[in-house]
Amino acid sequence: MHIKEVFIIETIIVNGKKLPWLEVERGFNIPSFNFVTEREKINGRPGSVKKSRQLDEYEIEIPILVRNDYLSDGGIKDHDEISQEIIKFVNYDEPITFRFSSQSWYWNVQIDGPIEIPLNTEGQIIQFTLKIILTDPYKYSTNEYTNTAISDEVAIVNKGTADTPIVIEARAIKDSTNFMIAKGKDGVAEDYFMIGKSEDANKVNKDEEPILFNDEFHTGIGNWAYVAANTSFGNKLDGGDANGGRFGVSELKDSIYPSNYGTTISTNWHGAAIYKSLGKSLGDLRVKFKVLVRHHADTGPGKGFTYILDEKNRTLFSIGYVNTSTSRNFGQIIAYAYNEHGEAQRIYTRETPFKYLKIDNMHVFMTLERKGNEIYIETCKYDYAKDKGRRKPLDKHSRTYTDSGNFYQRKVRISQMYVGKSAKYEKRLYVNILGYSIQELLPKQSDVTPIVIRTGDLIVIDTGQNLVTLNDESVLKMKDFGSNYFNIDSGSSELVIDPQGKFDTKIIWRDRFL
Repeated sequence: MHIKEVFIIETIIVNGKKLPWLEVERGFNIPSFNFVTEREKINGRPGSVKKSRQLDEYEIEIPILVRNDYLSDGGIKDHDEISQEIIKFVNYDEPITFRFSSQSWYWNVQIDGPIEIPLNTEGQIIQFTLKIILTDPYKYSTNEYTNTAISDEVAIVNKGTADTPIVIEARAIKDSTNFMIAKGKDGVAEDYFMIGKSEDANKVNKDEEPILFNDEFHTGIGNWAYVAANTSFGNKLDGGDANGGRFGVSELKDSIYPSNYGTTISTNWHGAAIYKSLGKSLGDLRVKFKVLVRHHADTGPGKGFTYILDEKNRTLFSIGYVNTSTSRNFGQIIAYAYNEHGEAQRIYTRETPFKYLKIDNMHVFMTLERKGNEIYIETCKYDYAKDKGRRKPLDKHSRTYTDSGNFYQRKVRISQMYVGKSAKYEKRLYVNILGYSIQELLPKQSDVTPIVIRTGDLIVIDTGQNLVTLNDESVLKMKDFGSNYFNIDSGSSELVIDPQGKFDTKIIWRDRFL
């Protein structure tokens, strides 16, 4: 008797994975077009009046069959084995992609319980139902489409039956005060999205926040140099010794890490440190420091810091990530300000929430900005395995410290970076350096339209998730107030990019169906 041919039609695929012995029972009907019309009855008027009409969510129970004979070793799974494997297969806190193997589309769903597996699993076929929730009631094509703009225009064809969001990736080939993309049909603009400000004929375009350097460590330390032997950064949380430590490039060539931690001098910490002159002295400035925290690699003490030094080679600010626990990776972001006598004031602390300590490769972005006597610090984290585009910042946090006594107003001249571990323990928290940038913040001028997008910058706009990033960092504050995260309609659409001749732009989308 060929049971599979009679009862079973296909498997399900969750986030690109499937269990070959978990299949859908015949007779399941796939729902669509779940519009709901809200109506109101009015006395003395026949029928009713439509108040609203919208696409509603779905709650679906899918009949599932477990093929308990579908095993490579010819064995039979017991109740607990089946239950545990199914739970691992569908247990996600965030929406997942859910597809039937015979279909060329998928849903974004949440799976709710209970999952009730019969206690007796000795038979070859086991039946249960899987409850899925579609808060997003659309189907999305498994094929992803890309089109590149030619002469700042691009045509999009959405073959679905519903409008669909798009992802816009624009690489700047010239400096610009803004980026705008507009959609329309037959030459008529219908909607637009814009960051920055349009050029003004009565104003000059000027970079009021020029970048002195913006380094990412794909091939090594570049034109940074190792600090002198016997360098010590002190005994505080940002401290440690740098005596003979050296950096190597990671296997993925995306960061540097200590290939040699060197030896200790006067503290319990030792590691590798590099420095770079800014080429000029700065007053107001913005420093961005990016590290990779590899929770999965090991557990123990570890740290990665940057130091901003004044014209007399004295530390002025430090900011970085540190864990001092020997048995757990309880990391935190710390920032200090140092007066001219070397006395430190902690101006920022942000402990990593427990749920983010489970992220295998956590990218930590730290920004320290001084404008007059206001010292602004902003930090966030990314789960790089789930968010390689770094579009969804986690644990975003900021604080402004007021230097009311003007203790931290010295000119800045040198940057340093350090990664270290405890000398008492071989186990460590592995911290890599991803990137470092520093900008001079010039006084704002009323007759200037500021350049906010520089040659080589990458803008990413995701209209489905309402996200806009510039070089992997959110720039929602740059969004033009009147612009929208628009979708493209079913059928053909035309997109136009402005300013002309300043961006290489491509559009990415999936067909979407009711």
